[in-house]
Amino acid sequence: MDTRTKRIQKELTDIERDSSSGVTAEPINDKLTHLIGRFRGPEGTPYEGGAYVVDIVVPEDYPFVPLKVRFETRVWHPNVSSQTVG
Repeated sequence: MDTRTKRIQKELTDIERDSSSGVTAEPINDKLTHLIGRFRGPEGTPYEGGAYVVDIVVPEDYPFVPLKVRFETRVWHPNVSSQTVG
């Protein structure tokens, strides 16, 4: 098992153990390189009460290259666009 796969498995286990956060992430394929994440909007924000889904792609050089994350749920935020993330 390569370092990237070990790291992803550890992070998925950490997410699973932290049930209070309401964050989930599930692999789409057996190689753990494509995930679907879900989370609730933070309390006290305009996003409170919302449920959000993100598509996560893990690059070959992870963790030295950041994850590619795209909102599946339509959301407006000044740092999120349909083209890029700022």
